[in-house]
Amino acid sequence: MPYDVSVIIPTFNRAAYIATALDSVIGQTILSEGARIEAAIVDDGSTDDTAQVVAPYLERYADGHGPLRLTYTRLEKQGVVTARNTALARTNAPLVAFLDSDDYWAPAKLEKQIVILARDESVGVVHTSFLYVNQDGFITGQGGEGGERPDNPVVGRCLRPLLGEDLVIFSSVLIRREVINAAARAETHGLPFDPRWTNAQDYDLLLRAARLTGYAYLAQPLTFYRLHDAHGAMGNLPRAFGFHARVQMDFTRRWGKETGITEDEGRAQAREFLLGRARGQFWQRHLETARQLCALAEELGLTDERFAKLARQTARPLWLYRIKDTVDRLLGKGSRS
Repeated sequence: MPYDVSVIIPTFNRAAYIATALDSVIGQTILSEGARIEAAIVDDGSTDDTAQVVAPYLERYADGHGPLRLTYTRLEKQGVVTARNTALARTNAPLVAFLDSDDYWAPAKLEKQIVILARDESVGVVHTSFLYVNQDGFITGQGGEGGERPDNPVVGRCLRPLLGEDLVIFSSVLIRREVINAAARAETHGLPFDPRWTNAQDYDLLLRAARLTGYAYLAQPLTFYRLHDAHGAMGNLPRAFGFHARVQMDFTRRWGKETGITEDEGRAQAREFLLGRARGQFWQRHLETARQLCALAEELGLTDERFAKLARQTARPLWLYRIKDTVDRLLGKGSRS
């Protein structure tokens, strides 16, 4: 009997969290309604106890006789791009969900997404709202209302808003495999995930998918995105934001003529993205990170007078801003300088 959904789970040193991710797959309501899930874990060379944590799940679900089949592949350390591409190559269900091994889902997540895809053939990607959780699984207040985005603009033919910023949590995505395959065939590398992007490879695929199909959005927080100390590349904000900007520019360089979005517009989007992130770091008084983002803009040929002004502001001593912020708070003023 064929599988209905493939769940792609790359992992690296997530022994503390992967059981919660797997439990959330096992708990999907579609499994009790006759649907079948194949979940492919690809371990990118973990050095912790990830394999031992996964072992009991394999004993129960590796045979594939029930509605859930679980596989585990261990690789030498090659990066998340290879892990994701490997998992996709070893699965074949017509619908594909992505789940990072430190995130997890609400029980009805896949069921509600499948309803949308079944109802509208013009939609190839469904994503959901989300909540941030900390390393202990408690919902945090970081990111506005706990991270939830009830008004996400990435809906319909949404290439332009998505090009402005990646507003899709990748662990929330359910996508038709035919869209992934079409996106891969259109590239010289022929792969779902581009080997060039050690970070932001998910954003790159989402842009390539938006070129081909429509998006739908569930405003319910059905995905739980975990923040923790071992978050890897996202802990290095200049590196992560640099990949994001490069993907923006690269996409319009390759696909701008077809999509009607010029390379100049792609560069402008990347410039505004980096400027917004640099200003955000400055307002939070993370002066070194803001300086690094200004330097990154110059490296990418995106700098302008706004970056120059911000770079001058970040060169001032932090203690001056601490004094100013304290005075502003006492006076009831906001601090944006």
